[in-house]
Amino acid sequence: MKVLVERDDGERRIRVVEQRRDGSRLYFDSGALYTHVDANGNNLLEYITAMDQALCGADSVLLLGTAGGALATQLIRRGAAVTAVDNWPGAFEIARRWFHLPAEVECVHADALAFLRSTSGRWSAVAVDVFHGVEIPDAILTGDIGFLLARAVRPDGLIVWNVADSPRSWPVRWIAKALRLEGFAPTLVSVMGGDVGNTLVVCRNTPTPEFLRAGRHDRRREELAVFSLPTEPR
Repeated sequence: MKVLVERDDGERRIRVVEQRRDGSRLYFDSGALYTHVDANGNNLLEYITAMDQALCGADSVLLLGTAGGALATQLIRRGAAVTAVDNWPGAFEIARRWFHLPAEVECVHADALAFLRSTSGRWSAVAVDVFHGVEIPDAILTGDIGFLLARAVRPDGLIVWNVADSPRSWPVRWIAKALRLEGFAPTLVSVMGGDVGNTLVVCRNTPTPEFLRAGRHDRRREELAVFSLPTEPR
């Protein structure tokens, strides 16, 4: 194994390595594997394949969280326009140099939540793949995240949120509830890659009948009740 990159800025520990036997490359952040591609930049991780399949048909995708850029690369190669957002600018440099990230990907250095709050853009799909190690940062699990995602996606558009946990886990249930409050009908897709499991929360921007019947006052009361719950252990 050949070490290509090692960086430690106190907030994250990045390690990029190349397998000598096949030329494949792996991107680790604080010990968690985020990206694995072959020598031609083709993705080798199950959860990235599952996200790519879920996003099939989307002609423009906002990708929150980049790492080595394997998902962005897959999307560009099948003809989608991709805007990739990451709060660490070094991710784009590494993705382009070592992981074949295409020049066509629009790279934006920004915090994901701050970007959602400031952008006026709308995409046919939004993919959320934001982590610190294997945990979703608490900062993005805000009371308005469902609203912000709904605003960023076009009518009948798609949201795909990756969670490194089981379908019954607290983060998955929280995210699904947040999206239901904005009229989405989330579907949970379990993805297994060896001994590691992920869950994709997938939904379209089509209001459910229950959402259309509910009054804003009732929804707001429910929203406040849900988001005031104390954080459970993960």
